[in-house]
Amino acid sequence: MLRPRLSQTPLVAGLVEHECPRCHAAVELPFGTLCRTCRDQIERRASRLGHLAAAVTTAALAIYAVIRMPADPRARLMMTLAVVVWYVLVRLTVQRAARELLP
Repeated sequence: MLRPRLSQTPLVAGLVEHECPRCHAAVELPFGTLCRTCRDQIERRASRLGHLAAAVTTAALAIYAVIRMPADPRARLMMTLAVVVWYVLVRLTVQRAARELLP
């Protein structure tokens, strides 16, 4: 035999909000989720921040590589690949962190 529930409120997963918690627009959303407009704004800001951080750090790495690399073509090729991988990883990391942390 099941015990009767003590609380008369529904479970949190079933609750529906009638406004976005960020912009307070009147829409019907699952509890704690943002509206499409707010998510797009956060995504654009995170993308811009990711591209900026990746470009600045990649430029610094490329300048360092040009100054310090020997004239060996294999070394230059490997450093070029490292700079490209650096750009991609920094962009993805900063973009993800910004998406999680931006209000």
